[in-house]
Amino acid sequence: MPYPSAKRQTLASNSSGTPAASGPRTTYRLLVLVVAMALGTSAALWWTLRQAQDLAQPHQQNDLWYISSVHNELARVSLLARQLRGREASAQDLTDRLDVLYSTLDTSGRGPRVSTQLREALPGTAQSLDELRTLVEQWSEQAIASTPGSSAARPQRATATPQAAVRVAEDISRQSDTLLERLRQAVATVHLFSNQQTDHARQQLHQRFIVLSVVLSGLLGGTALLIAKLVKDARAATAASRRLAQTNRELEDLVARRTRKLEEGRALLGFILDTSPSDVLLTEVESGHVLFINHRLTERLGLKAAPKTLFLPDLLYDLDTRQRFMQTLDQYGQVDAMEAQIGSQTPCWSSLSARLIDVEGQLAHLLWGFDISTHKALEAQLRELATRDALSGLLNRRAFMERSTALFDHCRRHGQPCTVLMIDIDHFKRINDLHGHQMGDTAIRACADAIGQALREADLLGRLGGEEFAALLPHASANSAQQVAERIRGAIAQLGLVSPAGEPVTFTISIGMATNERYHTGIEPLLADADAALYRAKATGRNKVLAHEAAVPSP
Repeated sequence: MPYPSAKRQTLASNSSGTPAASGPRTTYRLLVLVVAMALGTSAALWWTLRQAQDLAQPHQQNDLWYISSVHNELARVSLLARQLRGREASAQDLTDRLDVLYSTLDTSGRGPRVSTQLREALPGTAQSLDELRTLVEQWSEQAIASTPGSSAARPQRATATPQAAVRVAEDISRQSDTLLERLRQAVATVHLFSNQQTDHARQQLHQRFIVLSVVLSGLLGGTALLIAKLVKDARAATAASRRLAQTNRELEDLVARRTRKLEEGRALLGFILDTSPSDVLLTEVESGHVLFINHRLTERLGLKAAPKTLFLPDLLYDLDTRQRFMQTLDQYGQVDAMEAQIGSQTPCWSSLSARLIDVEGQLAHLLWGFDISTHKALEAQLRELATRDALSGLLNRRAFMERSTALFDHCRRHGQPCTVLMIDIDHFKRINDLHGHQMGDTAIRACADAIGQALREADLLGRLGGEEFAALLPHASANSAQQVAERIRGAIAQLGLVSPAGEPVTFTISIGMATNERYHTGIEPLLADADAALYRAKATGRNKVLAHEAAVPSP
Protein backbone atom coordinates (compact mmCIF):
# COMPACT_ATOMS: atom_id res chain seq x y z
CA MET A 1 0.00 0.00 0.00
CA PRO A 2 1.59 3.37 -1.06
CA TYR A 3 2.27 6.00 1.62
CA PRO A 4 0.95 9.56 1.37
CA SER A 5 3.45 12.12 0.17
CA ALA A 6 3.92 13.81 3.56
CA LYS A 7 4.54 10.53 5.28
CA ARG A 8 6.95 9.51 2.54
CA GLN A 9 8.95 12.73 3.05
CA THR A 10 9.05 12.20 6.81
CA LEU A 11 10.18 8.62 6.41
CA ALA A 12 12.79 9.67 3.88
CA SER A 13 14.04 12.39 6.19
CA ASN A 14 14.30 9.96 9.10
CA SER A 15 16.06 7.41 6.95
CA SER A 16 18.64 9.92 5.74
CA GLY A 17 19.13 11.24 9.26
CA THR A 18 19.70 14.90 8.19
CA PRO A 19 16.76 16.66 10.00
CA ALA A 20 16.99 14.46 13.12
CA ALA A 21 20.72 14.91 13.41
CA SER A 22 20.77 18.62 12.57
CA GLY A 23 19.82 19.63 16.15
CA PRO A 24 22.65 17.82 17.96
CA ARG A 25 25.17 18.70 15.23
CA THR A 26 24.32 22.39 15.50
CA THR A 27 24.66 22.25 19.25
CA TYR A 28 28.02 20.49 18.97
CA ARG A 29 29.28 23.07 16.46
CA LEU A 30 28.19 25.94 18.69
CA LEU A 31 29.76 24.21 21.66
CA VAL A 32 33.06 23.78 19.76
CA LEU A 33 32.93 27.46 18.81
CA VAL A 34 32.32 28.55 22.39
CA VAL A 35 35.07 26.26 23.64
CA ALA A 36 37.50 27.70 21.08
CA MET A 37 36.53 31.23 22.09
CA ALA A 38 36.86 30.28 25.74
CA LEU A 39 40.36 28.93 25.12
CA GLY A 40 41.26 32.11 23.31
CA THR A 41 39.82 34.15 26.16
CA SER A 42 41.76 32.08 28.66
CA ALA A 43 44.98 32.67 26.75
CA ALA A 44 44.33 36.40 26.52
CA LEU A 45 43.29 36.52 30.17
CA TRP A 46 46.43 34.63 31.22
CA TRP A 47 48.51 37.04 29.16
CA THR A 48 46.77 40.00 30.80
CA LEU A 49 46.96 38.58 34.31
CA ARG A 50 50.65 37.95 33.89
CA GLN A 51 51.13 41.58 33.00
CA ALA A 52 48.89 42.55 35.94
CA GLN A 53 51.14 40.47 38.16
CA ASP A 54 54.12 42.37 36.87
CA LEU A 55 52.22 45.56 37.59
CA ALA A 56 51.53 44.50 41.10
CA GLN A 57 55.19 43.40 41.43
CA PRO A 58 54.59 41.37 44.56
CA HIS A 59 58.29 40.58 44.79
CA GLN A 60 59.17 44.24 44.96
CA GLN A 61 56.41 45.00 47.47
CA ASN A 62 57.60 41.99 49.43
CA ASP A 63 61.18 43.27 49.26
CA LEU A 64 60.07 46.69 50.47
CA TRP A 65 58.16 45.16 53.40
CA TYR A 66 61.06 42.85 54.17
CA ILE A 67 63.67 45.66 54.27
CA SER A 68 61.32 47.77 56.38
CA SER A 69 60.90 44.88 58.84
CA VAL A 70 64.66 44.46 59.07
CA HIS A 71 65.01 48.21 59.71
CA ASN A 72 62.41 48.11 62.50
CA GLU A 73 63.96 45.05 64.16
CA LEU A 74 67.42 46.60 63.98
CA ALA A 75 66.06 49.76 65.61
CA ARG A 76 64.62 47.64 68.45
CA VAL A 77 67.97 45.87 68.90
CA SER A 78 69.75 49.24 69.02
CA LEU A 79 67.32 50.54 71.65
CA LEU A 80 67.65 47.35 73.73
CA ALA A 81 71.48 47.59 73.52
CA ARG A 82 71.35 51.11 74.97
CA GLN A 83 68.99 49.92 77.72
CA LEU A 84 71.37 47.05 78.53
CA ARG A 85 74.27 49.47 78.86
CA GLY A 86 72.15 51.53 81.22
CA ARG A 87 71.18 48.30 83.11
CA GLU A 88 67.53 48.75 82.13
CA ALA A 89 67.39 45.38 80.31
CA SER A 90 68.89 41.92 80.75
CA ALA A 91 71.45 40.08 78.66
CA GLN A 92 68.85 37.40 77.84
CA ASP A 93 66.51 40.07 76.40
CA LEU A 94 69.27 41.24 74.03
CA THR A 95 69.97 37.63 73.00
CA ASP A 96 66.28 36.97 72.30
CA ARG A 97 65.96 40.20 70.27
CA LEU A 98 69.08 39.27 68.23
CA ASP A 99 67.44 35.90 67.51
CA VAL A 100 64.31 37.70 66.26
CA LEU A 101 66.43 39.95 64.00
CA TYR A 102 68.34 36.94 62.73
CA SER A 103 65.12 35.02 61.97
CA THR A 104 63.78 38.13 60.15
CA LEU A 105 66.90 38.25 58.00
CA ASP A 106 66.85 34.52 57.30
CA THR A 107 64.35 31.83 58.40
CA SER A 108 65.77 29.15 56.12
CA GLY A 109 69.47 29.65 56.78
CA ARG A 110 70.28 30.36 53.08
CA GLY A 111 70.76 34.14 53.12
CA PRO A 112 68.51 37.24 53.05
CA ARG A 113 65.06 36.75 51.53
CA VAL A 114 65.31 39.26 48.65
CA SER A 115 64.00 38.54 45.17
CA THR A 116 66.25 37.65 42.25
CA GLN A 117 65.09 40.73 40.34
CA LEU A 118 66.11 43.02 43.19
CA ARG A 119 69.53 41.35 43.41
CA GLU A 120 70.08 41.90 39.71
CA ALA A 121 68.78 45.50 39.68
CA LEU A 122 70.12 46.67 43.06
CA PRO A 123 73.12 44.49 43.94
CA GLY A 124 74.36 47.04 46.47
CA THR A 125 71.21 46.74 48.57
CA ALA A 126 71.38 42.93 48.55
CA GLN A 127 75.05 43.05 49.53
CA SER A 128 74.22 45.34 52.45
CA LEU A 129 71.64 42.85 53.71
CA ASP A 130 74.20 40.01 53.38
CA GLU A 131 76.71 41.99 55.41
CA LEU A 132 74.08 42.83 58.02
CA ARG A 133 73.14 39.16 58.34
CA THR A 134 76.80 38.20 58.90
CA LEU A 135 77.20 40.97 61.46
CA VAL A 136 74.02 39.95 63.36
CA GLU A 137 75.18 36.35 63.43
CA GLN A 138 78.52 37.46 64.92
CA TRP A 139 76.72 39.55 67.58
CA SER A 140 74.52 36.64 68.50
CA GLU A 141 77.45 34.22 68.80
CA GLN A 142 79.41 36.70 70.93
CA ALA A 143 76.45 37.26 73.27
CA ILE A 144 75.93 33.52 73.89
CA ALA A 145 78.32 31.45 76.00
CA SER A 146 79.94 28.52 74.18
CA THR A 147 78.93 25.10 75.41
CA PRO A 148 80.58 21.74 74.53
CA GLY A 149 78.87 20.03 71.65
CA SER A 150 76.73 23.04 70.70
CA SER A 151 76.03 23.82 67.08
CA ALA A 152 78.48 26.23 65.51
CA ALA A 153 75.84 27.71 63.25
CA ARG A 154 73.16 28.73 65.75
CA PRO A 155 73.52 27.78 69.48
CA GLN A 156 69.94 28.64 70.13
CA ARG A 157 69.60 26.95 73.50
CA ALA A 158 72.79 28.34 75.13
CA THR A 159 72.70 30.76 78.07
CA ALA A 160 73.60 34.42 77.55
CA THR A 161 76.75 35.71 79.35
CA PRO A 162 76.16 39.19 80.86
CA GLN A 163 79.75 40.43 80.22
CA ALA A 164 79.68 39.25 76.61
CA ALA A 165 76.24 40.80 76.13
CA VAL A 166 77.48 44.18 77.41
CA ARG A 167 80.40 44.13 74.93
CA VAL A 168 77.99 43.24 72.11
CA ALA A 169 75.66 46.06 73.22
CA GLU A 170 78.52 48.58 72.97
CA ASP A 171 79.42 47.30 69.49
CA ILE A 172 75.76 47.54 68.41
CA SER A 173 75.49 51.10 69.73
CA ARG A 174 78.57 52.14 67.74
CA GLN A 175 77.38 50.68 64.43
CA SER A 176 73.59 50.92 64.69
CA ASP A 177 73.25 54.50 63.45
CA THR A 178 75.29 53.76 60.32
CA LEU A 179 73.42 50.54 59.66
CA LEU A 180 70.01 52.17 60.17
CA GLU A 181 70.94 54.95 57.74
CA ARG A 182 71.99 52.40 55.11
CA LEU A 183 68.71 50.55 55.58
CA ARG A 184 66.71 53.76 55.19
CA GLN A 185 68.55 54.47 51.94
CA ALA A 186 67.83 50.90 50.83
CA VAL A 187 64.10 51.40 51.54
CA ALA A 188 64.07 54.60 49.43
CA THR A 189 65.99 52.92 46.59
CA VAL A 190 63.68 49.90 46.50
CA HIS A 191 60.62 52.17 46.56
CA LEU A 192 61.89 54.20 43.57
CA PHE A 193 62.76 51.04 41.66
CA SER A 194 59.28 49.66 42.27
CA ASN A 195 57.59 52.81 40.94
CA GLN A 196 59.59 52.69 37.69
CA GLN A 197 58.71 49.07 37.11
CA THR A 198 55.04 49.77 37.85
CA ASP A 199 54.75 52.56 35.22
CA HIS A 200 56.20 50.32 32.52
CA ALA A 201 53.89 47.47 33.38
CA ARG A 202 50.79 49.68 33.31
CA GLN A 203 51.39 50.64 29.68
CA GLN A 204 51.70 47.01 28.62
CA LEU A 205 48.61 46.08 30.63
CA HIS A 206 46.49 48.65 28.77
CA GLN A 207 47.38 47.09 25.41
CA ARG A 208 46.58 43.61 26.61
CA PHE A 209 43.20 44.68 27.94
CA ILE A 210 42.26 45.83 24.43
CA VAL A 211 43.08 42.37 23.04
CA LEU A 212 41.14 40.73 25.88
CA SER A 213 38.05 42.89 25.09
CA VAL A 214 37.98 41.71 21.48
CA VAL A 215 38.25 38.06 22.47
CA LEU A 216 35.53 38.46 25.11
CA SER A 217 33.17 39.98 22.53
CA GLY A 218 33.55 36.90 20.34
CA LEU A 219 32.96 34.67 23.36
CA LEU A 220 29.75 36.52 24.23
CA GLY A 221 28.43 36.15 20.68
CA GLY A 222 29.08 32.43 20.60
CA THR A 223 27.58 32.03 24.08
CA ALA A 224 24.39 33.82 22.96
CA LEU A 225 23.97 31.42 20.05
CA LEU A 226 24.62 28.45 22.31
CA ILE A 227 22.04 29.69 24.85
CA ALA A 228 19.41 30.02 22.12
CA LYS A 229 20.06 26.47 21.04
CA LEU A 230 20.00 25.21 24.63
CA VAL A 231 16.61 26.85 25.20
CA LYS A 232 15.26 24.96 22.26
CA ASP A 233 16.72 21.75 23.59
CA ALA A 234 15.28 22.50 27.04
CA ARG A 235 11.78 22.44 25.63
CA ALA A 236 12.44 18.99 24.30
CA ALA A 237 13.82 17.98 27.68
CA THR A 238 10.61 19.14 29.39
CA ALA A 239 8.67 16.27 27.88
CA ALA A 240 11.35 13.87 29.06
CA SER A 241 11.16 15.38 32.53
CA ARG A 242 7.41 14.71 32.64
CA ARG A 243 8.08 11.08 31.88
CA LEU A 244 10.81 11.09 34.53
CA ALA A 245 8.40 12.59 37.06
CA GLN A 246 5.97 9.79 36.39
CA THR A 247 8.75 7.27 36.94
CA ASN A 248 9.73 9.05 40.17
CA ARG A 249 6.16 8.82 41.45
CA GLU A 250 6.14 5.13 40.78
CA LEU A 251 9.49 4.80 42.56
CA GLU A 252 8.19 6.81 45.52
CA ASP A 253 5.22 4.49 45.82
CA LEU A 254 7.60 1.54 45.86
CA VAL A 255 9.76 3.19 48.53
CA ALA A 256 6.65 3.97 50.60
CA ARG A 257 5.59 0.33 50.49
CA ARG A 258 9.08 -0.77 51.53
CA THR A 259 9.09 1.84 54.33
CA ARG A 260 5.79 0.55 55.66
CA LYS A 261 7.23 -2.94 55.73
CA LEU A 262 10.27 -1.71 57.66
CA GLU A 263 8.05 0.14 60.14
CA GLU A 264 5.94 -2.96 60.60
CA GLY A 265 9.12 -4.95 61.21
CA ARG A 266 10.28 -2.41 63.79
CA ALA A 267 6.90 -2.47 65.48
CA LEU A 268 7.03 -6.26 65.62
CA LEU A 269 10.56 -6.16 67.06
CA GLY A 270 9.44 -3.58 69.65
CA PHE A 271 6.50 -5.78 70.61
CA ILE A 272 8.77 -8.80 71.00
CA LEU A 273 11.25 -6.87 73.17
CA ASP A 274 8.45 -5.27 75.16
CA THR A 275 6.92 -8.63 76.00
CA SER A 276 10.29 -10.29 76.56
CA PRO A 277 10.92 -11.77 80.03
CA SER A 278 14.29 -9.97 80.08
CA ASP A 279 15.06 -6.32 80.77
CA VAL A 280 16.01 -4.29 77.68
CA LEU A 281 17.39 -0.73 77.52
CA LEU A 282 18.88 1.28 74.64
CA THR A 283 20.17 4.74 75.57
CA GLU A 284 22.58 7.25 74.04
CA VAL A 285 25.95 7.57 75.76
CA GLU A 286 26.41 11.36 75.64
CA SER A 287 22.88 12.70 76.14
CA GLY A 288 21.34 9.75 78.01
CA HIS A 289 18.34 9.91 75.64
CA VAL A 290 16.35 6.68 75.95
CA LEU A 291 15.83 5.14 72.52
CA PHE A 292 13.98 2.10 73.89
CA ILE A 293 13.06 0.62 77.25
CA ASN A 294 10.58 -2.24 77.71
CA HIS A 295 7.74 -2.32 80.22
CA ARG A 296 9.38 -4.99 82.36
CA LEU A 297 12.44 -2.87 83.11
CA THR A 298 10.26 0.20 83.69
CA GLU A 299 8.21 -1.67 86.28
CA ARG A 300 11.31 -3.13 87.98
CA LEU A 301 12.71 0.39 88.36
CA GLY A 302 9.48 1.47 90.05
CA LEU A 303 8.61 4.01 87.33
CA LYS A 304 5.09 4.79 86.18
CA ALA A 305 6.19 5.66 82.65
CA ALA A 306 9.25 5.17 80.49
CA PRO A 307 11.88 7.86 81.27
CA LYS A 308 13.05 10.20 78.52
CA THR A 309 16.66 10.23 79.75
CA LEU A 310 18.52 7.53 81.64
CA PHE A 311 22.29 7.16 81.85
CA LEU A 312 23.48 3.59 82.16
CA PRO A 313 25.66 4.21 85.28
CA ASP A 314 22.62 5.65 87.12
CA LEU A 315 20.84 2.33 86.63
CA LEU A 316 23.31 0.46 88.86
CA TYR A 317 22.79 0.69 92.62
CA ASP A 318 26.19 -0.20 94.09
CA LEU A 319 28.99 2.31 93.46
CA ASP A 320 31.79 -0.26 93.22
CA THR A 321 29.80 -2.45 90.86
CA ARG A 322 28.96 0.64 88.78
CA GLN A 323 32.63 1.57 88.38
CA ARG A 324 33.65 -1.99 87.54
CA PHE A 325 30.77 -2.41 85.07
CA MET A 326 31.46 0.87 83.21
CA GLN A 327 35.23 0.32 83.21
CA THR A 328 34.80 -3.09 81.59
CA LEU A 329 32.28 -1.72 79.08
CA ASP A 330 34.52 1.22 78.10
CA GLN A 331 37.63 -0.96 77.83
CA TYR A 332 36.24 -3.96 75.92
CA GLY A 333 33.01 -2.57 74.45
CA GLN A 334 30.93 -5.29 76.09
CA VAL A 335 29.97 -6.85 79.42
CA ASP A 336 28.58 -10.36 79.75
CA ALA A 337 26.42 -11.74 82.60
CA MET A 338 27.61 -9.49 85.42
CA GLU A 339 25.49 -9.78 88.56
CA ALA A 340 24.46 -6.37 89.89
CA GLN A 341 21.64 -4.58 91.67
CA ILE A 342 19.56 -2.12 89.63
CA GLY A 343 17.20 0.60 90.77
CA SER A 344 17.52 3.23 93.49
CA GLN A 345 14.33 2.85 95.56
CA THR A 346 14.08 -0.92 95.92
CA PRO A 347 17.18 -2.40 94.22
CA CYS A 348 16.80 -5.87 92.78
CA TRP A 349 19.36 -8.35 91.49
CA SER A 350 19.90 -8.87 87.75
CA SER A 351 22.34 -10.68 85.50
CA LEU A 352 23.33 -7.84 83.13
CA SER A 353 24.97 -7.83 79.69
CA ALA A 354 25.76 -4.71 77.68
CA ARG A 355 27.23 -3.64 74.35
CA LEU A 356 28.60 -0.32 73.06
CA ILE A 357 26.99 0.15 69.62
CA ASP A 358 26.47 2.84 66.97
CA VAL A 359 22.90 4.01 66.36
CA GLU A 360 22.53 6.48 63.49
CA GLY A 361 25.95 7.98 64.09
CA GLN A 362 25.57 8.18 67.88
CA LEU A 363 27.23 5.90 70.44
CA ALA A 364 24.63 4.06 72.50
CA HIS A 365 24.51 1.53 75.33
CA LEU A 366 22.47 -1.62 74.69
CA LEU A 367 21.63 -3.39 77.96
CA TRP A 368 19.69 -6.54 78.64
CA GLY A 369 19.38 -8.57 81.80
CA PHE A 370 17.48 -11.25 83.66
CA ASP A 371 15.91 -11.11 87.11
CA ILE A 372 17.92 -13.25 89.54
CA SER A 373 16.34 -11.93 92.76
CA THR A 374 14.91 -15.37 93.58
CA HIS A 375 18.27 -16.98 92.92
CA LYS A 376 19.99 -14.46 95.21
CA ALA A 377 17.39 -15.03 97.92
CA LEU A 378 18.03 -18.77 97.75
CA GLU A 379 21.77 -18.13 97.96
CA ALA A 380 21.21 -16.01 101.07
CA GLN A 381 19.08 -18.76 102.60
CA LEU A 382 21.71 -21.37 101.85
CA ARG A 383 24.39 -19.11 103.29
CA GLU A 384 22.28 -18.65 106.41
CA LEU A 385 21.74 -22.37 106.72
CA ALA A 386 25.44 -22.98 106.37
CA THR A 387 26.21 -20.64 109.30
CA ARG A 388 23.27 -21.42 111.62
CA ASP A 389 22.60 -24.31 113.96
CA ALA A 390 19.47 -26.11 112.77
CA LEU A 391 18.10 -26.82 116.25
CA SER A 392 18.69 -23.55 118.12
CA GLY A 393 18.92 -21.09 115.26
CA LEU A 394 22.20 -19.77 116.70
CA LEU A 395 25.56 -19.55 114.94
CA ASN A 396 27.16 -22.94 114.52
CA ARG A 397 30.67 -23.63 115.78
CA ARG A 398 32.46 -22.71 112.53
CA ALA A 399 30.56 -19.44 112.04
CA PHE A 400 30.99 -18.49 115.70
CA MET A 401 34.73 -19.06 115.53
CA GLU A 402 35.11 -16.99 112.33
CA ARG A 403 33.10 -14.02 113.60
CA SER A 404 34.44 -14.12 117.16
CA THR A 405 38.00 -14.15 115.81
CA ALA A 406 37.35 -10.95 113.85
CA LEU A 407 35.60 -9.34 116.82
CA PHE A 408 38.40 -10.34 119.24
CA ASP A 409 41.04 -8.92 116.89
CA HIS A 410 39.12 -5.65 116.66
CA CYS A 411 38.94 -5.28 120.45
CA ARG A 412 42.60 -6.20 120.88
CA ARG A 413 43.71 -3.78 118.15
CA HIS A 414 41.85 -0.87 119.79
CA GLY A 415 42.79 -1.83 123.35
CA GLN A 416 39.19 -2.63 124.35
CA PRO A 417 38.17 -5.44 126.75
CA CYS A 418 36.05 -8.39 125.73
CA THR A 419 34.73 -11.33 127.73
CA VAL A 420 33.83 -14.87 126.71
CA LEU A 421 31.07 -16.87 128.43
CA MET A 422 31.10 -20.66 128.18
CA ILE A 423 27.60 -21.95 129.09
CA ASP A 424 26.63 -25.58 129.69
CA ILE A 425 23.29 -27.12 130.79
CA ASP A 426 23.63 -29.01 134.07
CA HIS A 427 22.66 -32.72 134.03
CA PHE A 428 21.43 -32.52 130.45
CA LYS A 429 21.67 -36.30 130.06
CA ARG A 430 19.15 -36.69 132.90
CA ILE A 431 16.63 -34.59 130.93
CA ASN A 432 17.00 -36.86 127.90
CA ASP A 433 16.79 -40.00 130.02
CA LEU A 434 13.74 -38.94 132.05
CA HIS A 435 11.71 -37.01 129.47
CA GLY A 436 13.09 -38.06 126.09
CA HIS A 437 15.24 -36.46 123.45
CA GLN A 438 12.37 -34.30 122.21
CA MET A 439 12.30 -32.59 125.60
CA GLY A 440 16.08 -32.23 125.43
CA ASP A 441 15.72 -30.40 122.12
CA THR A 442 13.05 -28.16 123.66
CA ALA A 443 15.37 -27.37 126.57
CA ILE A 444 18.18 -26.43 124.17
CA ARG A 445 15.87 -24.09 122.21
CA ALA A 446 14.50 -22.50 125.39
CA CYS A 447 18.01 -22.01 126.73
CA ALA A 448 19.15 -20.39 123.45
CA ASP A 449 16.16 -17.98 123.51
CA ALA A 450 16.75 -17.01 127.14
CA ILE A 451 20.46 -16.35 126.58
CA GLY A 452 19.77 -14.32 123.45
CA GLN A 453 17.26 -12.10 125.29
CA ALA A 454 19.78 -11.36 128.03
CA LEU A 455 22.55 -10.33 125.61
CA ARG A 456 23.04 -7.10 123.69
CA GLU A 457 22.62 -6.78 119.96
CA ALA A 458 26.38 -6.35 119.55
CA ASP A 459 27.13 -9.56 121.48
CA LEU A 460 27.89 -12.82 119.66
CA LEU A 461 26.15 -16.09 120.63
CA GLY A 462 26.68 -19.56 119.22
CA ARG A 463 26.07 -23.23 119.94
CA LEU A 464 29.37 -25.10 119.98
CA GLY A 465 27.77 -28.54 120.23
CA GLY A 466 25.43 -30.63 122.36
CA GLU A 467 24.26 -28.57 125.37
CA GLU A 468 27.25 -26.19 125.24
CA PHE A 469 26.93 -22.51 124.24
CA ALA A 470 29.46 -19.70 123.93
CA ALA A 471 28.95 -15.92 124.00
CA LEU A 472 31.45 -13.16 123.19
CA LEU A 473 30.74 -9.77 124.81
CA PRO A 474 32.84 -7.07 123.11
CA HIS A 475 33.78 -3.93 125.09
CA ALA A 476 32.61 -5.71 128.29
CA SER A 477 34.75 -5.75 131.42
CA ALA A 478 34.83 -8.65 133.88
CA ASN A 479 32.37 -6.92 136.27
CA SER A 480 29.77 -6.09 133.61
CA ALA A 481 30.12 -9.55 132.08
CA GLN A 482 29.62 -11.08 135.57
CA GLN A 483 26.30 -9.27 135.88
CA VAL A 484 25.17 -10.46 132.45
CA ALA A 485 26.16 -14.04 133.29
CA GLU A 486 24.22 -13.95 136.58
CA ARG A 487 21.20 -12.60 134.75
CA ILE A 488 21.39 -15.46 132.27
CA ARG A 489 21.78 -18.06 135.01
CA GLY A 490 18.74 -16.68 136.89
CA ALA A 491 16.63 -16.59 133.71
CA ILE A 492 17.40 -20.24 132.94
CA ALA A 493 16.61 -21.32 136.50
CA GLN A 494 13.16 -19.74 136.24
CA LEU A 495 12.18 -21.40 132.98
CA GLY A 496 8.98 -23.37 133.42
CA LEU A 497 8.93 -26.16 130.84
CA VAL A 498 6.44 -29.01 130.67
CA SER A 499 7.30 -32.44 129.31
CA PRO A 500 5.08 -34.27 126.77
CA ALA A 501 3.75 -36.28 129.73
CA GLY A 502 2.68 -33.05 131.51
CA GLU A 503 5.44 -33.14 134.10
CA PRO A 504 7.26 -29.91 135.02
CA VAL A 505 10.85 -29.74 133.84
CA THR A 506 13.44 -27.45 135.43
CA PHE A 507 17.18 -27.28 134.92
CA THR A 508 20.14 -25.02 135.64
CA ILE A 509 23.30 -23.95 133.84
CA SER A 510 26.92 -23.42 134.75
CA ILE A 511 28.91 -20.53 133.27
CA GLY A 512 32.65 -20.03 132.97
CA MET A 513 33.94 -16.62 131.91
CA ALA A 514 37.30 -15.16 130.88
CA THR A 515 38.31 -11.60 130.00
CA ASN A 516 41.06 -10.95 127.47
CA GLU A 517 44.54 -10.27 128.77
CA ARG A 518 47.81 -9.44 127.08
CA TYR A 519 48.84 -13.07 126.82
CA HIS A 520 45.68 -13.91 124.87
CA THR A 521 46.96 -13.93 121.30
CA GLY A 522 43.68 -15.17 119.81
CA ILE A 523 40.14 -16.22 120.51
CA GLU A 524 41.01 -19.88 121.09
CA PRO A 525 43.20 -19.29 124.21
CA LEU A 526 40.44 -17.06 125.59
CA LEU A 527 37.82 -19.78 124.99
CA ALA A 528 40.12 -22.34 126.64
CA ASP A 529 40.36 -20.15 129.79
CA ALA A 530 36.57 -19.75 129.88
CA ASP A 531 36.16 -23.49 129.40
CA ALA A 532 38.53 -24.12 132.34
CA ALA A 533 36.40 -21.80 134.49
CA LEU A 534 33.27 -23.71 133.36
CA TYR A 535 34.93 -26.99 134.39
CA ARG A 536 35.58 -25.58 137.85
CA ALA A 537 31.96 -24.43 138.13
CA LYS A 538 30.79 -27.94 137.25
CA ALA A 539 33.20 -29.49 139.70
CA THR A 540 32.22 -27.20 142.61
CA GLY A 541 28.48 -27.75 142.57
CA ARG A 542 27.06 -26.40 139.25
CA ASN A 543 24.44 -23.63 138.83
CA LYS A 544 27.03 -20.93 139.31
CA VAL A 545 29.21 -18.41 137.46
CA LEU A 546 32.99 -18.60 137.87
CA ALA A 547 35.64 -16.39 136.31
CA HIS A 548 38.97 -17.66 135.09
CA GLU A 549 41.74 -17.22 137.63
CA ALA A 550 44.99 -16.36 135.93
CA ALA A 551 48.13 -17.94 137.36
CA VAL A 552 50.13 -15.51 139.47
CA PRO A 553 53.73 -15.35 138.23
CA SER A 554 56.32 -16.39 140.84
CA PRO A 555 58.46 -13.58 142.22
